[in-house]
Amino acid sequence: MAIITGDRRHQMRSHTYLQQRDAERHASETSVPPVARSPTLAAHASAQLTKEKRKKGKRRLTKKEKRKRYLKWLFWILVAVALYFGFNWLRDQALFLLQQNPTVWSLYLAIEAEIESKSLLGLFYAAFFGALFFVALPVEIIFIYYLGLNYYFVQVLTITLVGNLLGITFDYFIGWLIGPKVLQWFMKAETYHTFQRKIDKAGSFIVIVGNIIPFPIEPLTVFLGAVRYGYFRLMLFTAIGKLVKFGLLWLGYKYFVQYVGPYISTVNLPWFVNIIKSGFGG
Repeated sequence: MAIITGDRRHQMRSHTYLQQRDAERHASETSVPPVARSPTLAAHASAQLTKEKRKKGKRRLTKKEKRKRYLKWLFWILVAVALYFGFNWLRDQALFLLQQNPTVWSLYLAIEAEIESKSLLGLFYAAFFGALFFVALPVEIIFIYYLGLNYYFVQVLTITLVGNLLGITFDYFIGWLIGPKVLQWFMKAETYHTFQRKIDKAGSFIVIVGNIIPFPIEPLTVFLGAVRYGYFRLMLFTAIGKLVKFGLLWLGYKYFVQYVGPYISTVNLPWFVNIIKSGFGG
């Protein structure tokens, strides 16, 4: 019977440990997929894994949730249809309500008289009401029309801008009163927070561009008020966008009057010429 000394036993243990370590290292190396050895393929695999996790995280809506979503869409569709077909009825009802209060009715008549007289105060009223989200009044046309009257450009620009900013302020605080809770009732919480993050990042760009190009900025202002977008930032970017737009309209008006207008007057289209002249104060 062989006797194993202490040194021999120590060597055997060391040899066994080394064999186990080599076997584990070999197993780990062989189990690593080839994509992990390439940074590009590894990134692609990571993206695929993230995508799969997102798909797994998305659960199907229950019947109750689907029914609630359909009811929301149906509600807004009915509201849009009612506003479209019932606009004249709503206008008549609003006038009827105004007539019930002599003070309010006299104020309405005074505002209407100022607008019809084409005064600067009438321009202010038109610019203010044109900026309200529930009034379909193209302020750009009013601005161009007043450029054709006997007013200075700075007067028309300042009054139109101030009236528009006050109307935008009204829209903003209507949205503020609605608040995020009411807004989240019509939107999923995840969708609401996604919109809020996008507004925080690109809100300035959206507001400036939306005030330059033909864009329904007034309903968007209500939404910005509901998500608690900064009021002073909104006013600053709105003023910048409107100054750019009104400046471009003024340049276009001057170019039309100096170059296009005289050419049109030589064309044998008297009905068209009369429309152009009446629209530009001719």
